[in-house]
Amino acid sequence: MRGKERAQLLPTKEALTALKSDVTLESAILELCDNALDAWKRASDRSDEAKIEISVDQEEARTQLMIRDDTGGVPRDEAAMLFGLGQTAKQNGGSIGTFGVGAKKSLVNLGVPFTIRSHHPSDENGWRYRIDESWFEDDHDWSVSLHTDAEIEPGVTEICIEDLNYEWSEETAAGLRTRLGQAYNLFLSDEMQELRNEDFDLTILVDGEPVTPDGVPEWAFSQFDGLFPRRYKDIQLDFDHLEAPVRLHITVGLLHKKDTHSAGTDIYIQKRKVVSSARDAQGGFGDGQERIGKFNARHDRLRIIVELETEADGQKLPWDTQKSSIDKHNPIMRGTDETKGVYNWLRRVAQAYYELDADKVPRAFVEPYDADSAVAANGGDVKTQDYRDRQRIVSSHRPDTDLTEIRALRQTAEAHATLRIRCDEVLPKGKRPAYRTQLAQESDRGLDQLVAIEEAPPKCLEKDAHKVAGRINELARIHMENAFRHSDDLEAWQKPRYQKYFKNHGGQKLSVVEELPEHLPSTPADIKNGDHEVEIDGMTEQPIAESSQTVSEDQSQSETAELFLVFNDEEEEEERGAKILDLPRSQLCGNLNLPHTAGDDLVWEEIRHLIESSLE
Repeated sequence: MRGKERAQLLPTKEALTALKSDVTLESAILELCDNALDAWKRASDRSDEAKIEISVDQEEARTQLMIRDDTGGVPRDEAAMLFGLGQTAKQNGGSIGTFGVGAKKSLVNLGVPFTIRSHHPSDENGWRYRIDESWFEDDHDWSVSLHTDAEIEPGVTEICIEDLNYEWSEETAAGLRTRLGQAYNLFLSDEMQELRNEDFDLTILVDGEPVTPDGVPEWAFSQFDGLFPRRYKDIQLDFDHLEAPVRLHITVGLLHKKDTHSAGTDIYIQKRKVVSSARDAQGGFGDGQERIGKFNARHDRLRIIVELETEADGQKLPWDTQKSSIDKHNPIMRGTDETKGVYNWLRRVAQAYYELDADKVPRAFVEPYDADSAVAANGGDVKTQDYRDRQRIVSSHRPDTDLTEIRALRQTAEAHATLRIRCDEVLPKGKRPAYRTQLAQESDRGLDQLVAIEEAPPKCLEKDAHKVAGRINELARIHMENAFRHSDDLEAWQKPRYQKYFKNHGGQKLSVVEELPEHLPSTPADIKNGDHEVEIDGMTEQPIAESSQTVSEDQSQSETAELFLVFNDEEEEEERGAKILDLPRSQLCGNLNLPHTAGDDLVWEEIRHLIESSLE
C-alpha cells in the first residue's frame, strides 16, 4: 500500500552457510551425484553411457576434491541452478534433485572456495564461475561473474572444492564407495535392473576404484508352499494433491540365510535408495492396523523392497530434503480416505512372509535353495505379479501359511530318522535337498549311518513312526530271546531297525533261520494286537507290548528317570553337568503318552524328539 513501509524477507548469505549443519561428507557428495543423474535423465533419459568420478588431490595441508560427470552438462542460461538458493533445473518427471537446497548446502559444507564448470552440447562453449569467501561477505549482491570456458568437453560438469573441510583417507574413500553403492544400487546393479526390466550403463569411481552396488538380496527360492520371493509391480496410487499417480512396486521374500544386517525394508524413491534395512515404523513395522507387526530377532530372514516413482512434483514424495529418511505420516505412506497408502499395501503383501519368518519355517526348507541351486524355484528368479489394475491381493499370490508341504516332508524325515532309513531317490529332485537337511537334523547318527531304501514306508505309518519302530524292536527282541534271526518276511524299510537291534544287543552272531516256529511272529504286524505269546526256555510269557524292551509292572512303578545336561571341555578334560529332569518312570511315560511299561529306548526316542522340537 502507498506510503507504507515494506519489510524485506530476503535470506542472508550467513543463513545459507547455516543450512549446512545437517550435512555430512557422504550426504553432500550424494546430493551432487543426484544432480548428475538428473542431468543424465534430461539429456538422454538415462539411455546413454554415463560416468561420475570423485577424486582428491592432497598437497601439504590442502585437499582438493573434484566431482566430474559426463551426464549431459548444464546449459549456460541455467548456470545459476547449481548454486542459486531455491533454484532447480528445468526437470522432466522422475527427477531426484527436487528441493533446490540440497546441492547448495552440500557445496558450502564441503568447502569454500569452489569452482563450477559445465558445457551443455547445445552451447558453443562451456562456462564457469567461482564462489569464494568474499562472495559470502556481501549480503546485497547475490550475483556471480560467469566466464566462458572453451576447454571443458561437451556434456561434462566439474565441481572443484579447492580446500576440502574433511580429512580424507583410504577409509574415507571406502566408506563413500559403500554409501554410493547403496544409494545408487538400482542404477549400478545388473540384477536389480533385470528385476525391473531396465538397463542402465552407469559407472561411479572414487579415487579411481569403481563403486560396487549392493545388488539383490540373497533370497531363498524354496520349492515348498510358495515361499519363493515375489514382486508386486505397478500398483497405482492416485492422490488429489498430486498431478500424476504414484507407481508402487513391492518385492518381498525370505533370505536364504539369516542376516541381522540385511533383514528389514529398503525404500527407493525415484530409483534412489533412501532407507536401508528399516525395522521400525519407516519400514512398515510396529503395532496398528496399517502395520505388519513388530520386527524382532525372529524375522532375520524377512527382506522387503519398496519402490516409489512418479512424474508428479518430487517435493511431495515422502522423503526429507537430505533423502535419508521417510516421512511415515506423508499421505502417500499412510493413505487417505479415498486411496490406500504404501503401508496398507505393504502389510497385505508382506504379512504372510512376516508370519512364516517367525521361526516357523525350518532352515532345511530355505537354506538349500539359493538362487544358484539347480532346483531353485522359478529358476532362481523372483516371481513377478502384475498389479496394474488390481486392488486386492490374490490368495494364490501369497505363500501357504499352513505350510502343508513343509509339514508333510518334515514328518517324513522324522519318521525315516526313527526307522534309521533314507529314501532320497523316492522324492522329487526339488525336494531332496530339504529332505536330506531335515533328515540330518532329525537323526543323531549322521546320514551315512542311515540305510538307503528304494521304496519308502507307507505314508499312513509316518504319524506313528515311534510305535512302528517299537514293534520292530519288539519283534527283534522276541527273535533274539529265542536265539535266532529271521528278516526274510520284513519289508526293506523294516530291516534296518530290526538289524540295528541285534547289533546294539550283541546278537549279530545268532544264526539266521529260514523258517520260524509257528507260534512266533515273523513281522511286526503279527504282534501289533498283542495276541501272541513268546516261549522262552519252555516258559510262556504274557502278551507282548507295543514298545521295545518293555519293563515289568514293578519296574514301571519303582524306577526313576533322570536326565542330565553335560558339557565337555576337551581342553580341560573336564565335564560339567546339571540334572534337568527327575521323575518317576510312570509319570514320565504318562507325560509322553506312552504305556508305563515302555522300554528305555522308546522312552528316550520320545524325549529326544520332544527336546529337538522345543529347541527348534
